[in-house]
Amino acid sequence: MSSSMPIATLATLLLFLLSTTASDENTRKPYIVHMLKSMKPEHFSLHEHWYHSILTNATPASSTSRPSLLLYTYNVLLHGFAAKLTSAEAAALESVDGCLAVIPSSLNKLHTTHSPKFLSLTDGGGLWSQQLNRGEDVIVGVVDTGIWPESESFHDKGLGPVPSRWKGECESGEQFDSSMCNRKLIGARFNFSVGYKSHVGEDFISARDNNGHGTHTASTAAGSAVRGASYNGFGNGTAMGMAPAARLAVYKACWGLEGTCDDSDVAAAMEKAIQDGVDIISMSIGYVFENPFYMDHQALAAFGAIERGVFVSASAGNQGPDPESLANTAPWITTVGSSSMDREFLSPVKLGNGEAFKGSSLYRGPGIQNLPLAYDFCSNLGVDPHLLKGKVVMCNYQDNSTETARLLKEAGAAGMIIVNDELDGAVDEPIEQPYLPATTVNSSSSRGPSFSYPDVLKPDLVAPGVNILAAWKEGEFKIESGTSMACPHVSGIAAVIRASHPTWSPAAIRSALMTTASTLDNTKQPMKDAQTLQAADPFTMGAGHINPRAAMEPGLVYDLGPQDYVNYLCGRNKYTKKQIALLTHNWPPCPELESGADLNYPSFSVILKYGERVQMKRRTVTNVGGDNAIYKVQVKSTPNVKVSVKPDTLVLKKRNAQASYNVTFESRVKESKKGEYGEITWKCIQGGKHIVRSPIVVLWISVRRGGAP
Repeated sequence: MSSSMPIATLATLLLFLLSTTASDENTRKPYIVHMLKSMKPEHFSLHEHWYHSILTNATPASSTSRPSLLLYTYNVLLHGFAAKLTSAEAAALESVDGCLAVIPSSLNKLHTTHSPKFLSLTDGGGLWSQQLNRGEDVIVGVVDTGIWPESESFHDKGLGPVPSRWKGECESGEQFDSSMCNRKLIGARFNFSVGYKSHVGEDFISARDNNGHGTHTASTAAGSAVRGASYNGFGNGTAMGMAPAARLAVYKACWGLEGTCDDSDVAAAMEKAIQDGVDIISMSIGYVFENPFYMDHQALAAFGAIERGVFVSASAGNQGPDPESLANTAPWITTVGSSSMDREFLSPVKLGNGEAFKGSSLYRGPGIQNLPLAYDFCSNLGVDPHLLKGKVVMCNYQDNSTETARLLKEAGAAGMIIVNDELDGAVDEPIEQPYLPATTVNSSSSRGPSFSYPDVLKPDLVAPGVNILAAWKEGEFKIESGTSMACPHVSGIAAVIRASHPTWSPAAIRSALMTTASTLDNTKQPMKDAQTLQAADPFTMGAGHINPRAAMEPGLVYDLGPQDYVNYLCGRNKYTKKQIALLTHNWPPCPELESGADLNYPSFSVILKYGERVQMKRRTVTNVGGDNAIYKVQVKSTPNVKVSVKPDTLVLKKRNAQASYNVTFESRVKESKKGEYGEITWKCIQGGKHIVRSPIVVLWISVRRGGAP
């Protein structure tokens, strides 16, 4: 390590520790301490011994609970340890030789059938009718709230032996025996709760799911077929995951009825998943809003996963329709937004004056007629509850609608109508108007641009996430909505692609998903944003809606390796060496590069400064189709930016051959007050029928909320 890295003496460390008071002991919270593995002193045989020594020196000798302060050691995806520290101890550790960062462990949230047919997986000639196309023997790891193993969605009929490469376990615990695993559910772990202990009393101390969310996401990704599945009679049909022949391994790192996930627990779960041998990691969890990679432990762990060839998909979050509301935006993570399908559970609301409005409900009781209607904002039930008795109460949309419904029921209300405002996608139209077409982007789906990486278009794509029927706790099925439900669709389809193309990198799989994504709805019109009912833009839908059949054979892919991401971060000249070393675990972390290194991403995000007229980008494609392929470019420029591509023809004589092209963006104006959109499409004119599309977004810095990137 260079001399610029800090070196702390024991005296300096003790100086900090002398200020630790008894009250500090009561304010301990989890931190993750990132260490540079190459700095381990030779007299320690193992990194764990080094970490124990550091923690011993960092905590007061009077502490009677010192052994319990160490939560985890990390040696695979991260390097370092998690421990309960006071703020003074955390500050002291940052000056220890070899320490890269001491970061508080934050809490993550959950991002809370019919979709296989909707995605053309089951039609004649569909993806599942092809050879090796049900995700055979691919192992999908789900980091979530656990699983309900008795659910029919996890039967193993028709599956062969567990893959011999599998190293995982089925851990026994409260109401969960190791015999509950089978050839479908091949692994279940739960010892990832030390960072978040308040689950005690409201959750099983085992892999059993007391929330339901983990069971739902796991069965969506790779559940077995279950005929006659429904929720209270709604959505009746065959429930099946995207990759029904894939194997499942679950890692319970989210706890309690609220499904709270601590960073330290999630990182430990991801590390164990990699050691066990998963091929895909599916995470329908994340921060409310994005963090830069060096503060995002999921992103840091995900980078270690893709270094080992594991595809990582994560939900974009449900903070839409606000811009810059995304979570999980690191460029090496496939970020998934939420879209609708051709399914609605209609429940019209008819007023006394004869007007009727379209609504949705899963209520199966007797009809409600001739009752008075009351309006209340419902955030705190601002009116006297006695005034609500026997009435149908109309409430503004809120996150705690379930709790509000409970309070209204206790107050004697007869029913509840939740009303969205315009920002949340309310449509002021009578029921006689035509219904919305399928494949709209859900208004709550989080939107770009990414605040941390504005030159990388996020989300990457959207997938079904509205009214998804899947397995639930206690052996039931339930209909849920959110990007939590969209993410496992992509995880499962990635497993299907991996089964047919086992040598493809995570970036190649993502490229196949993005460049074949559809921007049209089922009426062949541009896919709409449910919030505006206007055409969805790339910051809303990414590259478009997932198209599994086309993604299996994309023709060309934009490939990336771990070093490409490092080069990109180094070339931005925005991060410190210590921050980038959190990914590389090496020193120095950056190669000698010119600034401005670009990513070989399947989309284009162009950020122009005021008055900047010309910007260039370069891309390289790899032929994954047939020999002697020829592609011709089609360019759709934005209103104020001319886009030109050279060369305009690519000739790839062999499979796996590569070709590069340059893109020039020429602005006709000094700035524009809003973002602009276009696309570059390579159409195969010889050697196949492939169409490889990349969306373009152009933003001027003054347009972005928050200033310069």
